[in-house]
Order: sequence, then C-alpha cells, then structure tokens
Amino acid sequence: MLGKCKKPVKNVSGAKKKNKLVSSQKRPAKKVRATLGRSMPNSYILIILVLAALLFGTYMVFSASYVGVDDNPPWYYLVRHLANIAVGAAAGFAMFQLSRRKSLKWIYISMGASMALLIIAYVYGAVAGGSRRWINLGLLNLQPSEMIKVFVILLVARLLTRKKNAGIIIPLSISFTAAAMVAIQNLSSAILILLPVILMLIVYGISIRWILGIGAAGAAGFAGFVLIEPYRQSRLVNYLSVLLNPVTADYQAKQSLYALADGGLLGVGITNSKQKFFHLPEHHTDFIFAIVGEELGFFIASLLILLLFLIGYIIIRIARESEDPFTRYSVFGFGVLFIGQTFLNLAVVTALFPVTGVTLPFISYGGSSVLSFLMIIGCILGLSLPKKRRSNEKK
Repeated sequence: MLGKCKKPVKNVSGAKKKNKLVSSQKRPAKKVRATLGRSMPNSYILIILVLAALLFGTYMVFSASYVGVDDNPPWYYLVRHLANIAVGAAAGFAMFQLSRRKSLKWIYISMGASMALLIIAYVYGAVAGGSRRWINLGLLNLQPSEMIKVFVILLVARLLTRKKNAGIIIPLSISFTAAAMVAIQNLSSAILILLPVILMLIVYGISIRWILGIGAAGAAGFAGFVLIEPYRQSRLVNYLSVLLNPVTADYQAKQSLYALADGGLLGVGITNSKQKFFHLPEHHTDFIFAIVGEELGFFIASLLILLLFLIGYIIIRIARESEDPFTRYSVFGFGVLFIGQTFLNLAVVTALFPVTGVTLPFISYGGSSVLSFLMIIGCILGLSLPKKRRSNEKK
C-alpha cells in the first residue's frame, strides 16, 4: 500500500500577515467609497443641472440677439457668449483647485484684488446705462462687483470659522464696506452682497438685536443711496405707481409684461418673438426671461424656473451635508446668492420689483455674470469633494 501523502504545510503566519495587509488596504477604500457615496451624487447632479442651464441659456441668447442688437451681426453675441463660458469654465477650474488647498490665504488676496479692480472701474472704467462699472478687456467687459459677491461670501465664511474668531463685527464691517462701495454705481449688486452675509450670520447664531440692527442699517443705507441718484428715485416712483395703476408702468416693464402675455401657455414659437425687434430693451441680458415666456410659453418658462431653483436647492443641500464648517457657511452663502439673484431677476421681469440691472444666472448674456457663477460652481465642487481635513491657521 502506498503511504498517505503528507499535505504541504501552509505558512500560517505569512497568511495572517497577508490577510492583515489586505484588510488594512480595504478599510480606507471602503471609507473613501462611503464618503463618495455621500457627497458625489449631489456634485454630479449639480454639474448636470448647470450644463442644462448653460445649454438652454446659450440657445436663448442666440434666439434673442440674432436680430442684430446694436447693429451687430446675427452671430455676434452667440460667439461672445460661448467665449465667456470658456473663460468662466477656466476660472471655475482655478477656483476648484484653490478651494481644495489647506490654506485659505488666497481668499484675502482675491478680495483685495477685487476691491482694487472696483476702484479702477469707477475711475477708468467704461460707461454703460449711465453707470461707470465695467473694465473693458476686449472680449470681456469685466464688472468687479460680480467678483466681490463671490469673495465676500468666502471671506465671511473664513472669518466665522477660523480659530481666532473675531465675532461678527469684522465680517459685518467688511461686508457693509464692500456693499457701500458697490452701491455707488450698482445698488442691486449691493443688496445681493448683503443678503447672503446676513443669512450666514443668522445661521451662525447672532441674536435678534443684531438682526434688527442690521436690518435698520441696511434699510437706511438703501434709502440713502436711492435719494442721492435721481434715476433711482424715478424707478422707485414708477414702481410704486404701478402698484396703484398698472397702466402707468415703466416702458421696459410694460414691454416685458406684453411679451409674457403674448406667449400664453405654449408660446408664439421658437425665434418668433416680436418684443425682441427693438421693443424690449436688454432683451438678451436682464430681460431674457420675457423672451423665454413669449417664444416658449408659460409651461417651458415654469420648467426653467424649476431648473434654476433646483440648482439652488442642490447647493443648499451640499452645504447641509458638509461636515466642514467653512464649506457649510460658504456653500450656503453661494446658494442664497444664486436663489436671491434668480428671484430678483424674475421679480424685475414680472414688474414685482423696480427695474434694475440683474442678470438671470446661466441664462442671460453677460460675461461677468457667467464668469462669477461658474467660479462659484467650481468652488462648490472643490469644497464638496472629499479631501484632507483643513487646518484652521491663525492668520
């Protein structure tokens, strides 16, 4: 009989070591996958929604401007709009990279540079619509107030979450100073600077006395800046008269309402708007929603509103789910800014608010607007994706 073959002896200790090594490698991978599962879906949804808004906005810019605005060729504004999106995408990528850095000192530098550009715009900038607020860069007319909207939110979030917390005095002082400088030429942008900051401070937990004091100071400042400019007084008087008698509405507001009324439920048809033929001023920029309503009707206009507010909701949801305090405050501020500017534009177009120069995010033609909101999206994506814990440096 053949003897029983002995089984080869297994290296038990080596196997244990190997198993330990494998399990130690698997644990971080599982942790990363769990983190991605929490944060990535919101980020992907945000990207898809923003791309949809940009595509729709590009089409509407062409439809609203191909009639030859300011005696320009039909493709003029479409080409410039696509160039603005390309520049904005590059700036958004830069913000994505910066926001993933541990150090946040770049925020102070960016805020200082934006304020310097604002002063340059007031002294040497191009005049349009009775205001000197643009820096002509050839392809892009840069409006520094749009950049200030972004960096004020980041700076306030930084000051509220740093180790040496200075309370709310410094964030408030910086915000009111920036808003006052912007309000000299652009009151609506000043409102949009203060709105996110005030809500960020409320979330931070300031007392009711501070809220009332900030509200009173803001109302007094608003009244003061309205009184020093005759055209602002005229717009306010026209708006108040509309509340009593809609027939007395401002010409631009009237034409906007005519466009929305003509569109009805289904619209007059793609590219068939009548108001864009030299009736409605700024129909490819601030009042582009009126053209959407006229050409595509109430249902498509309602879907556009839903899309924009869904973007705002996703941004707020990213803020709520973040574990990093700086990310929570800054992304929340960006969400408030996006929703606030969308609401303000729609209120102006529907004559619920005095006429003011505010674009519809991702839809209106406007280089600075596209640039600033793509920077915001890049920053949100950079902050929301998993990364190493940020060090709260003292300075």
